[in-house]
Amino acid sequence: TSKNFDWVHHETFNMLDFWMSNFARNLNTIRNGKSIKELKILDNSIIDYKSKETAIVIGGGPTVKRKNQLKLIKKSRYSGTIVCTDRMLIPFLKEGFFPRKKTKIFVVTVDPAEVIAKFFDDKILNKFKQNISIVLSTCCSPEVVKKCKKNNLDVFWFHPLIDDYRKNVSITKTMNMMVKNKKNPKGLPGLQTGGNSGAAAWIFSWSILGKSPIGLIGLNFGYDTDSPVEETPHYKSLLKANDFDEIKTRGNFKKIHNKDFNCDTFVDPIFQYYREALKDLVVRTPKWVKTINATEGGSLFGKNIVGMKLSDFLTKYKK
Repeated sequence: TSKNFDWVHHETFNMLDFWMSNFARNLNTIRNGKSIKELKILDNSIIDYKSKETAIVIGGGPTVKRKNQLKLIKKSRYSGTIVCTDRMLIPFLKEGFFPRKKTKIFVVTVDPAEVIAKFFDDKILNKFKQNISIVLSTCCSPEVVKKCKKNNLDVFWFHPLIDDYRKNVSITKTMNMMVKNKKNPKGLPGLQTGGNSGAAAWIFSWSILGKSPIGLIGLNFGYDTDSPVEETPHYKSLLKANDFDEIKTRGNFKKIHNKDFNCDTFVDPIFQYYREALKDLVVRTPKWVKTINATEGGSLFGKNIVGMKLSDFLTKYKK
């Protein structure tokens, strides 16, 4: 696990110039924008907090499509909160959304890449803009911000926790000093992301919105066992990190048996890190937070994570 952490941490800092370039270009918009504190429902002063509503976090893993999970959500007329990763917003609106004025859809973006802007480029977003709130990392691509403005979407900002903000030399702390103003005298909250939008969406669901139980779909953190290794999205980066040694790179992939759903999945070091990071975060959450993995596949299982079919989640937790 520590080796996977070191590799992901190293790759993150290799992209630091890119992250900071995005932050600099977004700075004026951020300072004039809204903080995710405005969305905060959870009262941290209450020890025995009781959530009044459930949430479903939607990631982009293959089981969402394979199990027709978006259509299942629509058919159930689920009335709780939806928290999407960016890539799943448009598919959810087209396949899984049962239109209600009160339905809240939150969309979490962590990835700084410009390509993420395509997930905010569809006329349907403007149609349902009253239901949608966009939760953006201050290091996201400015192109994402432009698409959100074009579709009149409400945007709320947070800092990704790049390093330990308690230290004077912290990059995160410096970023926060730069966004302080009369509107946000303390700056913006930092949000642990677990390295990906799916984990960040789960964290946002309980730490800001105070939702529980939280059902997870599409957080596979792995590949189908019949997937060609060289065609997986992280393969080229891993190959480069291993000095283009194909045998060593293939050795980085592990097969994991998911006992909750009785299936096997392949994981690379990145997905291993995401999996272990989320498992670690789950056991550190307050006792009132219930995490239910309804992905129905993938590599995520462990202490305090309850495996359940989405149909059963929707039957048990209707709102």
